Amino acid sequence: MTELLSVVIPTHDRPDRLGAAVASVLDQDHPALEVVIVDDGSQPATAELLDRLTADDRRVVVVRHDEPQGASAARNAGIAAARGELIGFCDDDDVWLPGAAVATVGALSPGTGMAYGYHQVNVEATGRLVTFRPPPCTGAELMRWINVPSILFGVARRDRVGPELAFDPDLVTSEDWDLWLRCAELAPLVLVPTPVYRYVQHTGTRVTTSLSTHADGHRRFLEKHRASMTPACIAHHELADALATRDRRAGIAQLEAVVHHPANLGSAALLAGQLVATRVGPRRDDPGLSLRLAARALGPATRPRTGHGPWRGR
Repeated sequence: MTELLSVVIPTHDRPDRLGAAVASVLDQDHPALEVVIVDDGSQPATAELLDRLTADDRRVVVVRHDEPQGASAARNAGIAAARGELIGFCDDDDVWLPGAAVATVGALSPGTGMAYGYHQVNVEATGRLVTFRPPPCTGAELMRWINVPSILFGVARRDRVGPELAFDPDLVTSEDWDLWLRCAELAPLVLVPTPVYRYVQHTGTRVTTSLSTHADGHRRFLEKHRASMTPACIAHHELADALATRDRRAGIAQLEAVVHHPANLGSAALLAGQLVATRVGPRRDDPGLSLRLAARALGPATRPRTGHGPWRGR
């Protein structure tokens, strides 16, 4: 019997983009599918579109919030309403690529918790399209250092990660990283090495456009998971925060910590390598380069002690 795949799409006042997102999921070849759209307090134009979508296709389910509650709360409402044992995600301004459902669901063995894949980055202003190739994830230890999938596309198996399958509303950013990490602590993640999702960079509003918002989300993520991180991992995050916010005083303090605690030197070197790769990667049309190099540099220190990785690719 084919397992039902429920794809959750939160939306707020984007009727011009929502239709394409929904169509990209409904057009997938997976035979048992539903789309759960959570209208997070939108204006009437969105409600009109949702009425048309539900009238045209019974696989579309709508949950409505009278007042905006935020993306995390909207996604949680969608997860609660979803009937499927498999849960996927799509933002209302992005799309699933053809074959994505078959590829990700097919990668989910009974012991695997979540599947993620390569994704395309579409720079709408220029028409530029590049593929982001993340590293294969070896487990929660690597996820504590870096956000391996680097985007909220994935398909989760409820019977493996159900207790952690919810977003933290206190995290305005890094909420996807937090979810991936908590799920990875319960079951392995698997990489689908082909593009399955298209992330659209556009000039419209995104909650993650502000530098201060990014920094605040990262700090909250660090404080939430600090107790499970090694001192070197914590040093890595704190130095990254100082550099991201251009906080000179915090940066000097972190460099002094490296001097007094040489064990942190590896964290500083790793971050320096990531910064260089972040500049080089896009020039080579390879925005995932920095993450793959970081994962390779971290190497055996982040591999599960059991030695059982979810994917044995390059």
